[in-house]
Amino acid sequence: MGEIVLHPNARLTPKARLEIQQSSESVTKLALKYNVTETTIRRWRSRKDDGVHDRSHTRHNLNPSTAPHEEEAIIALRRDLELSIDDITEVVKRCINPKLTRSSIYRCLKRRGVAKCPPQTDAATPRQAFDVTAEPGYIHIDVKYLTKLSDKRSYVYVAIDRATRYVYAEVLFDLETATSAGFLQRFLKHFPYKVHTILTDNGFEFTDRCSGGVKNEPTGNHAFDVVCKQNEIKHKLTKIRHPQTNGMVERFNRRINEVIQKKAKIKANSGQNSFHNHEERNEFILRFVDNYNKMRLRCLDYHSPSQKLHNHTKDNT
Repeated sequence: MGEIVLHPNARLTPKARLEIQQSSESVTKLALKYNVTETTIRRWRSRKDDGVHDRSHTRHNLNPSTAPHEEEAIIALRRDLELSIDDITEVVKRCINPKLTRSSIYRCLKRRGVAKCPPQTDAATPRQAFDVTAEPGYIHIDVKYLTKLSDKRSYVYVAIDRATRYVYAEVLFDLETATSAGFLQRFLKHFPYKVHTILTDNGFEFTDRCSGGVKNEPTGNHAFDVVCKQNEIKHKLTKIRHPQTNGMVERFNRRINEVIQKKAKIKANSGQNSFHNHEERNEFILRFVDNYNKMRLRCLDYHSPSQKLHNHTKDNT
């Protein structure tokens, strides 16, 4: 027999309960004898076949505040998108049920065993917050290499504004200096605010700092630097071999890689590809960028980058 656990407010011991069940005395006499109510005596006599142990006090009907279809949406947001509880709450309240609370969503995740976010596969590195930038115009720029399609390489040029998190991207086919300069010129025409600072790594497409050996400062004659000078933009470079210095755009590049990896594979190339051609992949990436710019982000108080860009508080008070 296992250990007997009594309820903290129990008035009868297991021995007394057994005596009540086996006694032939009246209910009134037993109530006086054990100093309990007659209801208690009747209850333990009716449970003669169940033993003398306390039953579980867990509710038989939990009556969850989330409907089945709401629970499925909450679980999908956690498992598929790996969103935090705060982000899930924001999505569910805006799109499904505005009356749901953070506590009810947490209880739902707890019931389904996904209250904790899945562990990250990448090496754990401490997160460093970016300097607070209130005004648009501080731009992070980088290039993401894409795998070859039809024996041809392509690259995603990405520019992201630090204040609004707005992303501008183009898929181009080389890393020539003229290509990066052309990308910058098109971005400056597209971006509605004055750009005052651009941060890039030390790639040959952005600077000649590492051309012919590492130098302390670039010459300023690179095509990318020439465009910056023409538009009175300060061009900053990251530390050598420290890509995390440009972590905002590096993180977005990883987002692109993650969404491509999740796309279903096709039969071509022994099932290793997700796209039939460059045009299909380019459209997929640019659509992802557009959706990102429309996504409500926690770091922007659940406004989207497009909202922040086109409704900046300084110009629209």
